[in-house]
Amino acid sequence: MRLLLLPFFLLSLALSIPLRAAPAIPLFDGHSLGGWEGDHKWWRVADGALTGGSTTEKVPRNFFLATTRSFQNFDLRLQIKLTGDPATGLINSGVQIRSVRVPNNTEMSGYQVDAGDKWWGKLYDESRRNKVIAEPVDAAAADAAVKKGDWNDYRILAEGPRIRSWINGVAALDYTETDPAIALDGKIAIQIHSGAIALVQVRAVTLEELPPTPGAPTWDKVGHPKPRPAAPVPAAKKSAAATPPAPALPASTATAGPRSPEEERLSFVLPFGFEAELVVAESEGFGKFINVTWDAQMRMWSMTALEYPVDGNEQKAASDALFAAGGRDKVVVFDAPYAAPAPGRAAVTTPPATARLKQPQTAEIS
Repeated sequence: MRLLLLPFFLLSLALSIPLRAAPAIPLFDGHSLGGWEGDHKWWRVADGALTGGSTTEKVPRNFFLATTRSFQNFDLRLQIKLTGDPATGLINSGVQIRSVRVPNNTEMSGYQVDAGDKWWGKLYDESRRNKVIAEPVDAAAADAAVKKGDWNDYRILAEGPRIRSWINGVAALDYTETDPAIALDGKIAIQIHSGAIALVQVRAVTLEELPPTPGAPTWDKVGHPKPRPAAPVPAAKKSAAATPPAPALPASTATAGPRSPEEERLSFVLPFGFEAELVVAESEGFGKFINVTWDAQMRMWSMTALEYPVDGNEQKAASDALFAAGGRDKVVVFDAPYAAPAPGRAAVTTPPATARLKQPQTAEIS
């Protein structure tokens, strides 16, 4: 009897031992880009850190340094530092997880655990749903935890459909995916955002791989991103007198992907006799316009959506925190929207002296 029970005992013991995570491994060796791939003009190793961006020129588009391996469930830890000149544009980065490259483009598609002023702790769906899909659990606490211009510890825990993050030990994100068509595997990458003279540096990158989720959707199952040629980088501007007006760009030849305001204007197809005029373009803290209307005095009204929408029912904590902080969105009024210096050229590219910024609750429509 004892000999017959022994195999059963050993089998029971084996089944009772839970699956254990693999030991944490370093993803960066501290001196090379081994295990990573990206554009070497914008990515390198400096001062013992993965370094992206430039201290002398604006980053023309988003660039990503990605792992050569894919991961599903994991506990990722790293240190990240963002520096740059805010006067030149948005100083922003983020950690892509469960992401893949967009063919023929510098973009990646997938979750981005964001990093940057007013963005720390948010979850952005890069080149897929193209919007913030989760706000920090406590935006004020997350912002207070950030060491601006210095090294910050970021921990990202991805387990099945749930993604959580911590900034310097403070809980930042807690999101659970509900869409079964969203892949839960992919590469990890670091972003340097376009538009500014800026640097992102990352070091001490370790990953503890966790047991996979049975039956989880993958990129191979749900489908990879379709090829999307990158928009051309605008040429360096010369003196205004030497810069001729840009030629019209037929919509059939417009390049897919992010475009400059002027490229966007030139891509419009208009009825005969109509012209499109660039009146205002986005700039730091001023943009994401969601409506346009005119009053009886022919002033142009719009509203920004830098933080909108936050659903007060589904995201009550985030909505309450945003309301308490006052928010960044404004009603914007342009007194002279037609004062363009030349046909097709921008009259306003930043908030002008003639534009009155009003908080939504105090705006008066005349």
